[in-house]
Amino acid sequence: MARTKNVVDDLALSRFAQELKARRTEAGLSQEDLGKLAGFSRQAVGEVERCRQPPTRTLASKLDTALGAGGELLALFPRRGVPERQRLLDGYVSLEGQASAIDQFHAQVVPALLQTEDYARADLAGTVPPQPAPVLAAWLQTRMKRQEVFQRDRPLAAQFVVDEGALRRQIGGPDVMAAQYVHILEQMENPFIVVQVLPFAAGAHPAQHGACTILHLDGPPAESVLYVETMAESRIHADPATVATATRRFAALLGIALSPAASRDFIQALAAEGRP
Repeated sequence: MARTKNVVDDLALSRFAQELKARRTEAGLSQEDLGKLAGFSRQAVGEVERCRQPPTRTLASKLDTALGAGGELLALFPRRGVPERQRLLDGYVSLEGQASAIDQFHAQVVPALLQTEDYARADLAGTVPPQPAPVLAAWLQTRMKRQEVFQRDRPLAAQFVVDEGALRRQIGGPDVMAAQYVHILEQMENPFIVVQVLPFAAGAHPAQHGACTILHLDGPPAESVLYVETMAESRIHADPATVATATRRFAALLGIALSPAASRDFIQALAAEGRP
């Protein structure tokens, strides 16, 4: 039977369960001890720790109080009331950090993992509705921190296909774009990063519906998930058939995009166009 669990819900529950067990163990409590303190059964605590059953908010609150967590455990409560976009984005960032490889197509902007800080700041400033400066600053910090996946002992292996339109769009102005081109070219020296440009001349292509990201997770079990983001929603798909279709489309994109060497020449030419 095809796997139907929601990956993001699983991730949220796992984070809560891990923190719960760590705090209980540190406090020297058994599951039965903690259950008594919280007013629940040992089985209820065990089911949550084994990720078999998500906690109710009441249980999460009682466990937080019993462990003297000061609200830190409750803050990890896998809330279904959290706005879907933020809940899924939180899940995506965590999954991205766990992935061993990523395949990504962008039609509108330079991929976040390749952005300079100035480019990312200008990109986030275009958010509608506008956000307070502290919120934008937090988003920027998160976006830049994500790039640490290339600094790991085992770096993320990334394949990017970037539409010509994303490279020509003047986000932040000529100076920001000039630095962005240089940054992409520098990143292309990394053997774990492959960038291919999809030129306008390629015409119709398999991803005209929008950007997509395929994350390859080692597991266990090893699996791949698809992340898509539109103006209306963001979603993570774990259904194997859906992911397989996206994988075939991405492979087709690689076939019609410029080669890595030709893409380097293309980006160098764009950089030269902006020079005085």
